[in-house]
Amino acid sequence: MLTRFCTLLLLPALLACQRNSPPAAASQPCIDPAKIRPDAACTMQYDPVCGCDGKTYGNACQATNAGVTSFKPGECAGKTNN
Repeated sequence: MLTRFCTLLLLPALLACQRNSPPAAASQPCIDPAKIRPDAACTMQYDPVCGCDGKTYGNACQATNAGVTSFKPGECAGKTNN
């Protein structure tokens, strides 16, 4: 009985949290043209990152200068390199 009561009490709170969360893709574009810097210099150190565009960049500096707004450490699985 107590378990049902707690579940019914928490259910509206959980549903409200989900309703207010914006979709991740709609909140921020993957490439920001204002941040593209083709002439910027980066080190040649290979420390790959996977960009939100599905491309592997040689390091975070290269991804940032390509205008990529988010990336994670490591190569992209099955994607091309940039």
